[in-house]
Amino acid sequence: MAIAAIAFTALYRTVGQSSKVVVDVQARVEAAMLARSVLARATFAEDLAPLQTGQEGPWQWRLQAAQQTVTLTDTTGQALESPTVPVARVDIEVAREGAGRVFEMTAWKPYRNAP
Repeated sequence: MAIAAIAFTALYRTVGQSSKVVVDVQARVEAAMLARSVLARATFAEDLAPLQTGQEGPWQWRLQAAQQTVTLTDTTGQALESPTVPVARVDIEVAREGAGRVFEMTAWKPYRNAP
């Protein structure tokens, strides 16, 4: 009986940990989908202004955009004639009420008109 009790205790812990991992992975997938959805709403960097913060259901997001200059190269790695382009680096964080930050992502958006 003692051996069976130890075995069942170990099995119970394993199942409990596995179900927690499944819930965590599912939350990260939902948060990633929301982050991609928010970023897809803005084609250009200028379109990001109304998307700085928001909430959908239990999910909240916050994004920050900062101007950067990117060097363009061709497929061989050689710089192009006009090698630099201003873009916005966009960092987005997605959090769930009561769970804190769940997902972070970085993307780049071009400017419609160069700043």
